[in-house]
Amino acid sequence: MNLTDLRDYAENEIKDADATVSLLVHDFTSNETVLSFEPERKLVAASIIKTAIMLTALDLVQKGKLSLDQRIPVSCQEVLEDTEVFNCGQKDCPLEELITWMIINSDNTATNILIELLGIDTINGYCESLGLKSTVLERKMLDWDAVKAGRNNYTSAADQLAVFSKLYHKSILSPELCELALSVLKRQRDFSSGLRYLCSSDITFAHKTGGLDHLNHDAGIFYLTGHEYYFGCYVTEAMSDTEENPVAKRLIGRLSKAVYEFYK
Repeated sequence: MNLTDLRDYAENEIKDADATVSLLVHDFTSNETVLSFEPERKLVAASIIKTAIMLTALDLVQKGKLSLDQRIPVSCQEVLEDTEVFNCGQKDCPLEELITWMIINSDNTATNILIELLGIDTINGYCESLGLKSTVLERKMLDWDAVKAGRNNYTSAADQLAVFSKLYHKSILSPELCELALSVLKRQRDFSSGLRYLCSSDITFAHKTGGLDHLNHDAGIFYLTGHEYYFGCYVTEAMSDTEENPVAKRLIGRLSKAVYEFYK
């Protein structure tokens, strides 16, 4: 598959999709944006926002205001029903572990504890300092009353590329903390979207997924032998008969596989 074929394939997939799609593929090796569809569109972020929360926490670690091994209280009132990690018997948890569970398991209990610890204004201020135009945190996870009141969390494909580009080039935080963030993102346990149709053992994908009803995202850095690139696909308004959004996840998977085959 050559570049023209890839672009034609992606354009046809997006045109045929019963959904709104933003897609960005940027080749870090050649510093070239290969695919770009609606990159500036402001999107409901879902769990993609958790990458920004992680980086805000690590920025405070770098400034000496927090430490990775400090223990953070975990109260029974903060443990959400959807958690697969926490229980009411747990009293505290190291900051690094909270960050890790928030990313690799997308744990909402860990996320809300971190939002409370850091503060919404601090998180949004950090996003502004990165020059992000659309990324904003307005509510905690699973706060549906906030959504009904018109408050939500947002981002864009362009903003996510900016975040991952800074991580890749280590122009954000210290090199050691950038490596920590990337190592956590590489341990992401959701394989249902960008990695859906890829089974090669030489693939490493440092990424974060996000999903709500009729919405699925996957964004991060693919590390292939001889090529490293950003892949970000954001599917909204996807019609599906289940909460798992197989239509959106399969679309992301097909586009990801086409990009992988282009580079392979």
